[in-house]
Amino acid sequence: MSAAPRLRRAAVLGVGLIGGSVAAGIRARGLAAEVVGYAPGGDAGRALELGLIDRVAGDVAQAVAGADLVVLAAPIPALPGLLAALRGRLDADAVVTDCASTKRSVIESARSLLGEAFPRFVAGHPIAGGERHGPEAARAGLFDGCLAVLCPHAEASLAAVERVQDLWTGLGARIARMEPDAHDGLFAEVSHWPHAVAFALCGAIAAGPRAEAAQRFAGAGLRDTTRIGASSAALWADILIDNRDAVLECAGTFERELRAIADALAAGDRQALADRFEAAARWRRSLAAPGGGAEPPD
Repeated sequence: MSAAPRLRRAAVLGVGLIGGSVAAGIRARGLAAEVVGYAPGGDAGRALELGLIDRVAGDVAQAVAGADLVVLAAPIPALPGLLAALRGRLDADAVVTDCASTKRSVIESARSLLGEAFPRFVAGHPIAGGERHGPEAARAGLFDGCLAVLCPHAEASLAAVERVQDLWTGLGARIARMEPDAHDGLFAEVSHWPHAVAFALCGAIAAGPRAEAAQRFAGAGLRDTTRIGASSAALWADILIDNRDAVLECAGTFERELRAIADALAAGDRQALADRFEAAARWRRSLAAPGGGAEPPD
């Protein structure tokens, strides 16, 4: 006989790639007796058709009624409105978490909008995803082996942190904890700015005279380098704007490195060019090596 579900009801607000995968994973692994989905537009209905959720809610109040876990998986600009809609509508023991790629602004919004429920909010960020989006891209096993970063604020209750940690471990993820500012600075460097670079490279080729030929003749190198350049433009514009200070700092560092490469190339200085490339390649090889840095999908 299977173990009883750990949660009576989980409400997932936003059921695209990440939210849909959270919902599907909860259902597939029996982590809740019922998974309710809410999203404006047709995403929730499509999630129901795809079997990602058990029931569609007509509004936020319906979604969170009776829920002991609420997962916010909507775009960053939508989170303040959702947090405001939760105030006064949560059960007394309901825990709230999010999946946003930035943490400081989300925590600030939760602090100002959740009222007495703020200690039951735990900021989170699953390091998983891909260039496809929407409910059709969701899958129950998306988080297997990935990192889920938790950024609990000082007032967060231990019980709330444990419930959110149980969610992610139940979905197959490994847990890491980080301060919000440290999180935003790190992910500006390893995710947010790299997306901007991929978009810029795609944009430069698309605007050039060889755009059509590039589509025909580009090999794995360009496809691998620009994979994330096919991601949701609106989503990543929101993320970069929200974390603009840290992203701009990364942009400055990148510009200096790119300028040094261009200067060496202009001077015909093969040794300087090779030295820079080798230093970069050593870091990249350590990233891919067993026991080295993680390379989760963005």
